[in-house]
Amino acid sequence: MPTPPLSIVIPVKNRPQLIARCLDSVRSQSYRPIRIIVVDNASTDNTREIVEAWREKNSTPELSLLLLSEEKPGAAAARNRGLEAVDTTRMMFFDSDDRMLPELAITVMEEFDRHPDLDLIYWRTAFVNEREEVIPRRFARMNLIKRHLYNTVLSTQSYAIRTDFIRRIGAWDESLTCWDDWELGLRILTARPNMKGIFRTLVHVYPQPESITGTEFHSRAGIWEKAIEKMERHASTLPEPLRTRILRMLLYRRVNLAALYAAEGYPELASPLLKMIESPQSEFLEPQASRLEPNKYDRLRLRLIYHYTRLGGRAAYLLWD
Repeated sequence: MPTPPLSIVIPVKNRPQLIARCLDSVRSQSYRPIRIIVVDNASTDNTREIVEAWREKNSTPELSLLLLSEEKPGAAAARNRGLEAVDTTRMMFFDSDDRMLPELAITVMEEFDRHPDLDLIYWRTAFVNEREEVIPRRFARMNLIKRHLYNTVLSTQSYAIRTDFIRRIGAWDESLTCWDDWELGLRILTARPNMKGIFRTLVHVYPQPESITGTEFHSRAGIWEKAIEKMERHASTLPEPLRTRILRMLLYRRVNLAALYAAEGYPELASPLLKMIESPQSEFLEPQASRLEPNKYDRLRLRLIYHYTRLGGRAAYLLWD
């Protein structure tokens, strides 16, 4: 029986030094056939020419590359454009600055073959710092919604999914320009996919200062909050007790973001986030039905979490629930 093809969607914008490394890591996969869909998101340099040259040199009947264009800014729009072109039953998204380990595709597709009812397979990833040190990221086997909301289990490059499943839940939210994979991951998990985790590092992630997430928060104040608000609205549509559980976790994320602003020297950006948590909903002109109002004890804990994180503390979610 012939092996089913796997599609890999890779958005790219102005990554001439990195896109070839990413594509080489796809070429290194022992699994075939693979269909690569690169979506150029309005690059202003020679990124597109590099992709075209790579395609001319490396394409085979078992390793094809389709190069598309998406003028609408944002990786989410580019990923959705690539998703439109996917004609395989299983696919994955990937980032142009990261690298697949050679066994990724075959490991994933063998799991799909053994368990054809799976909707999603996720795996461990690792950061590679400027000293080329490999630092494994957190990996979750249980309480996946909680782990995702605190640690982003379903980051862009950490899962493969059934194409019809991700289309059914609405794919990427193009209004978000950051934390879009965090928001999508919540919608995936609350749709209750049949999923399996692989406790092996299969991808190396190379953080870039100019990437979507970046290395600081104050320069995109207001944008992060938009992602949280989207997730709160989604959570408000869910049945209890899931609705309340998720909204409580998002309260923590608001306080965590406020602490990060303050730690970067911008306490004025933290104040609105803290006020939303500490003030009764009645003080706002438009009360948010999708946001919980913490009780007195919770406010004290959230204040503790704020100060702990502002002073450099990590994993403060362990102080919450």
